[in-house]
Amino acid sequence: MICVFDCETIPDIELIRKNFEVEGEDFEAIHQALQQYEAKAGTTFLPHPYHKVVAISAVFADDFGRFKKVGTFPGDDEKEIIESFLSYIDSKNPKLVSFNGRNFDIPMLLLRAMKYNLSCSAYFEQDNQMLNKSKWENYRSRYSESFHLDLMDVLSNFGAARGLKLDTLCQMAGIPGKFDVDGSQVLQLYYNNDLDKIQEYCESDVINTYLLFLKYELLKGGLSKEEYRDILYRMQEIFPKEKSYSEIFMNYMKKESHGSE
Repeated sequence: MICVFDCETIPDIELIRKNFEVEGEDFEAIHQALQQYEAKAGTTFLPHPYHKVVAISAVFADDFGRFKKVGTFPGDDEKEIIESFLSYIDSKNPKLVSFNGRNFDIPMLLLRAMKYNLSCSAYFEQDNQMLNKSKWENYRSRYSESFHLDLMDVLSNFGAARGLKLDTLCQMAGIPGKFDVDGSQVLQLYYNNDLDKIQEYCESDVINTYLLFLKYELLKGGLSKEEYRDILYRMQEIFPKEKSYSEIFMNYMKKESHGSE
């Protein structure tokens, strides 16, 4: 099983109030903290511990990369969302596919898991012959694609090519990319209680990542052109039809599955 995943986060207001000089309502206090951090560090992207998880979405595919479904891990709060994701890894040991997941999503998730005393032994396991895990082949092996393929790592030649962004790569490759919401809007959506829109945005991100993953498999010879087109053709039959992102991705799949040689 392949799990192409992504997380959406907002700043952790409790941790912010402990470490920044802020006042007022939560939303305003967060913006004060971001301004303070930007003045100090030159960026509004806070360190990993400050990221509170509000959604984890995934495309699920079989071992050959064929699309099965897209969805969001269940949970009424951060603890339940993270627990759902880690329990899935523990029970299924899927191959993870991400974009910058090694540098951000996974370290952040494991740190936040510690806040709630959660565990995920499968992620740290290094000796399991049944699952072909070894010292060199496991979730934490950066240069192995067997358990975690980080597309940002491999497409940048492990940092040799800098500045790669998912949306830019998707646009270059003809994949839809971001079209409605972007990550900068997640905080506002959260405080507007528009969690469904956050989840749909997260799902659209993992669909983009999955489509880029297919092109990577085609590039390295893991898929033939016929297999690639067949995956996209069959994907249309079971792809969600009622989501805000449905039409744009369906149009892409129709065009790409009948593409030129």
